[in-house]
Amino acid sequence: MTESCGNIVLFGETGVGKSSIVNMIADAQIAQVAVRGHVSTFQYHSYVLPVHGRNFTIFDTAGIDEGDDGVPRTEAIAGLYKLIIGLNGGINLLMLCMRGPRIKNATHRNWKAFYEILCKKQVPAVLAVTGLENMENMDDWWWDNRDKFEKQGIRPDATACITAIRGRMGPNGNLLHEIHFTASRAKVMTIITDKVLRCAPELEKIEWFSNVTTSYLFGWVRWTTTQEAAEIEKIVDTCGMSEKEAEKFREELRAIKC
Repeated sequence: MTESCGNIVLFGETGVGKSSIVNMIADAQIAQVAVRGHVSTFQYHSYVLPVHGRNFTIFDTAGIDEGDDGVPRTEAIAGLYKLIIGLNGGINLLMLCMRGPRIKNATHRNWKAFYEILCKKQVPAVLAVTGLENMENMDDWWWDNRDKFEKQGIRPDATACITAIRGRMGPNGNLLHEIHFTASRAKVMTIITDKVLRCAPELEKIEWFSNVTTSYLFGWVRWTTTQEAAEIEKIVDTCGMSEKEAEKFREELRAIKC
């Protein structure tokens, strides 16, 4: 069986476990774990993986980082937008990945920029929180922190509190986090089937973004409408871009050909 039942995009900062989640779903080391400072241009990798007897295409994307030791943030954001709006068949699920237990401002910014502004809240969006292998009950993390997200207006369709590592070998000959790992894999796979197969059809290209790009291609160097310009500014404000970053971001958008 090779037909894909949907497109799933994993996004978030570098080092939060996106590639590890891919490997966990595959139950094999097929994705290379990213290292800060080792990637200088936006990249993504796609994998067609079986989940509960059905194939899904999972996109592992470059990190959207606040620092300057990897892909420039403006390029990463514009590149991820290009990926999302250009997917054949549209997008079926957004999975924002973050590493617990600490909540960073980037988590809120990335959620709002991609789910609220780019995807217009029209696709299922879930939160995967990694790095919780030392908690007795990983799900407690969400219940302890849920109100912090809700105060920011962030209400994911589902949350997976997980570990994507099996850990080292323990004194009894078993991997330390094997039980948590197995439970985590089941959580992520169930979320994928539930949110992709049981939800509304995928989101097609974002109209405002396509219009902006088309205008540029026809030789116009200004945004075509006030509404389109407002959408751009929402992204700039949400991501906390400096004036220099904002101008660079606009340049990246103009360079995208849908």
